[in-house]
Amino acid sequence: MLTRRFTERRSRVEPAALGVAARVASTLIRPLVAKLFVREENGADLVSKPIRVSKLVSWRGQKRTLDERDVRKISEKLISRTLAANPYEPAVHDGDRIAVIDALTKTLLSLGDLEMDDVQAVHLGHVDLARKLSAAAADSTRNMSADATNLYRSLLDVCCLHILQFFTQRSAFIPATLITQTRMIDETMRRMEVLTARLPPPRSQDADFEQRYMENLGLKYGKLAIFGLDLSAPGQARWPLDTAYLSLELLAQNRDGAVSATHRLRVEGALTGKHRVVLRGPAGSGKTTLAQWLAVSAAQNDFDDELAFLRGRVPFILPLRSLAQESTLPTAHKFLAMAGSMLDGEQPKGWADRVLHSGRGIVLVDGIDEISESKRLLTKRWLTELTEIYPRTFFLVTTRPSAVPIGWAADLGFVEFDLLPLNQRDIDKFVNRWHDAALSTLGDAEERTEVEQYRAALHATLRRKPDLYQLATNPLMCSVICALHRDRHSQLPEGRMDLYAAALRMLLVRRDKEREVIAPEGLQLTEEQQVQLLQRLAYWLIRNGRSEATQALAVRIIRERLPSMPHVVPLDGAHRVFRHLLLRSGLLREPTPDTVDFIHRTFQDYLGAKAAVETSDLDLLAKNAGDDQWEDVIRMAVGHARERERAELLRKLVAIGDQRPSLRRRYHLLAAASLENATMLDPAVRGEVMSRAAFLIPPATREDAENLAQAGAVVLDVLSGPADMTEEQAVASVRTIGLIGGPAALQRLQAYTDAPQRGVRQEVVNAWPRFDAVEFTESILAGCRCDDIEIPVTNAEQVACLRQLPEAPNLSLPQPSLIHELSAVFERDSVVSLALGTVDDRTPELPALGGLTGLRRLHIRNPTSTLSLKPLADSGIRELVLDCVPVGLDLSALQAVPLLTTLSLGFVDRVALPEVALPSITSLRLKGVAETAHLPDFATRFPGLTRLYLNLHRRPRRAPLDLSRVRGIDSVTVRVRNTTKVIGLDGLDPGRVSVTVEGRRTRGLLTSFRDQRP
Repeated sequence: MLTRRFTERRSRVEPAALGVAARVASTLIRPLVAKLFVREENGADLVSKPIRVSKLVSWRGQKRTLDERDVRKISEKLISRTLAANPYEPAVHDGDRIAVIDALTKTLLSLGDLEMDDVQAVHLGHVDLARKLSAAAADSTRNMSADATNLYRSLLDVCCLHILQFFTQRSAFIPATLITQTRMIDETMRRMEVLTARLPPPRSQDADFEQRYMENLGLKYGKLAIFGLDLSAPGQARWPLDTAYLSLELLAQNRDGAVSATHRLRVEGALTGKHRVVLRGPAGSGKTTLAQWLAVSAAQNDFDDELAFLRGRVPFILPLRSLAQESTLPTAHKFLAMAGSMLDGEQPKGWADRVLHSGRGIVLVDGIDEISESKRLLTKRWLTELTEIYPRTFFLVTTRPSAVPIGWAADLGFVEFDLLPLNQRDIDKFVNRWHDAALSTLGDAEERTEVEQYRAALHATLRRKPDLYQLATNPLMCSVICALHRDRHSQLPEGRMDLYAAALRMLLVRRDKEREVIAPEGLQLTEEQQVQLLQRLAYWLIRNGRSEATQALAVRIIRERLPSMPHVVPLDGAHRVFRHLLLRSGLLREPTPDTVDFIHRTFQDYLGAKAAVETSDLDLLAKNAGDDQWEDVIRMAVGHARERERAELLRKLVAIGDQRPSLRRRYHLLAAASLENATMLDPAVRGEVMSRAAFLIPPATREDAENLAQAGAVVLDVLSGPADMTEEQAVASVRTIGLIGGPAALQRLQAYTDAPQRGVRQEVVNAWPRFDAVEFTESILAGCRCDDIEIPVTNAEQVACLRQLPEAPNLSLPQPSLIHELSAVFERDSVVSLALGTVDDRTPELPALGGLTGLRRLHIRNPTSTLSLKPLADSGIRELVLDCVPVGLDLSALQAVPLLTTLSLGFVDRVALPEVALPSITSLRLKGVAETAHLPDFATRFPGLTRLYLNLHRRPRRAPLDLSRVRGIDSVTVRVRNTTKVIGLDGLDPGRVSVTVEGRRTRGLLTSFRDQRP
């Protein structure tokens, strides 16, 4: 086929060739062109790698017969014969003739640089081949006369025709063409099979239903209720998700080793390339909104390239709160019923199973924390079965951090991300979006001006009162602050409890009064009456471990409370009261036609805590402090309680913690965290609580740090300095300080900037995005030793701040696009080490690194299989680190990196080393190698290797790792964990090879090795 296509092209193009060269007999040109290529041997070139054109030319390789001077002589003869055969063509001056010879010589020599085989060249065609080759002589042809240019182009066209003709006459061409065609057909068929499996048959029942389902998803979740905006827009309480949604920042923690590297990414970048994700975040952090945004983006096929993995996928949102009343977890055909979809009864039989089995499904399991602890083990088993039955399906699970331990689903292949608190930049962006949404409902110029004034005033208030940033750390609190700022004419409460109280008052009373709305139910309930009824419902939900209730149950709870309100409505009017609260309070909603829940769990906890205090259930509160669903309830109960009740509750928490060692940390930390809401408290009680917390200080783990940070700024007063801490404690303490944030935290961080441990200083600079960029640079980075740590740079403002630093040799860029700004700010040789974040399919090549001439070490996190490493050939890097190397990543381009001597590869699936030899590599590190992996022949792949480091990450199952192929390497280090018989030493020369085994329980192995030494 390719041969015929070439012949057809030649017959079409040859008569139209320009200039004199077209009329030169083939017998004059063919023998000259033939000299450019080595004589072929018999055979079909049926090797694993095709022979490139660059291997066929006569001036390269082992069969070299020509040099550059010989190629120039061929060019001279081509031109001489051409001009001699066409005496009637315009004369070409000697100067132009020399220029044509130079240009043609450079062009022909560029055949040796072609990265394609002969079949690919023929498929390209002689015109495109000529264009590709002529780029090498662009400088030489720029100043030639029109006649000379015409001669050069004509000669090149005809030469390319003969070059391709030569390729087609090679004995290997026809077999290679057939192989290429066969592979292309096989690849096309494979892709068609994948596409067919993913897409339902056209006009099928599945396709029709799927279209309706996706449209329904868009309608159901495509709009977002923005707290407070319905006050000014009675007819529009929901806004388009794409307008209201704010992309959140996630933190992925690499927990492999004592010192961990922190990667902060936006949702889009974090989820790219992932298959199973656990998303952890506190109440109000946006977990449910994120799940809805993913579902709507997939349903509407509307997303940026970062979320290309959503294309063609069918989302299922599974709110676990609806499982509280169910004894079993649903199979695939019950997913729609669990989500409350009105299309449940219409889905074709087996449709959901077919979608998930084909790998097109997205299962979004929302709210592990919203089911009781006893059901979480059942949920884990259910999730295990789903992932085994549907291994190609994307799963995302959301939870509060305290609900499940870190690594809860790691054995199922889930990676974990933490939703980070909003930084100042995000808060400012949220404020703008909230006011933009408010403006979208207004047509009156005066009202629009007023909203703009409130926007400017709130930005000014946030700058003037930095403590407000500490309250607005999640989307819910940002909405509350924006709504209250406008509702109270720029007068904001100071504390968190006061903010909630003001928000309730705004919703329950001022909402209808200021809009002059008369309740259609004919009821006039006071604020206190509404609060009493709502908090009774909230407390029932909390006591029973629920997040929603049936409407019939809600009516019954209201009916039981009505006798204490005789002037509100008769007892038989409980349903009218419920409808009034549902429609008018702004705090309740209908997830399904027969259920009810609160607009946000935070308001349920706030009202439930108030009810618990008013009914003097302090013992019940203290007893349930071990349940993570009660944490926020207890902290808010401390805020609601009077001083005496507050002291009593805190003493109970301390006492239970003293009596129950297994729960001591949890109870004492919860008591300390509750002090944030204790406006007035007996100093003796405060001291008692802090003395217990002092035993938990300094924290030792990441989880300890997160729990301790919940206590707020009071922790800063009891945290000691780094002098008497271990490295793990100092790292966790710095993390605690960073999570607390604020001016006082920034001051405390200064004590850790000169810590001798690299991990401590790394954690210090990792906190940069949580603070004002300029202030952090001046207070922390300017005085921190940074020569052995990576400074994370997440935006252009931080890049600009780097100007203030005396040096910043090691940088980490989650967004590779920031390299351009970086090159403009730094001297070319300032940056020595650079770590790049996820490089996805949208950017198949690395960014240009030529502007960073001092770069010596490059670290690429999560490369894709399509990433091209060719740009590294122009860099001066000596060390390359690739994390999570996927199968299929082409490493052959590393041959062209002239100074590369150290290579570190981390694998997540199987070891896939470069197929070509890399003689420049002297030090190799392989991480994530299974003990049963078959290692390559290092002498062949890495002939210059002197040091090898193997990090084994799984226990042996069948046979020990065979190290017989490491002969000739001076130093071999094997890192293992909790295992002994993991490597085979047979065949090693102990006189030449020094094997070091790190880890515990390795004594027997080392002894047996010593016995082999001479």
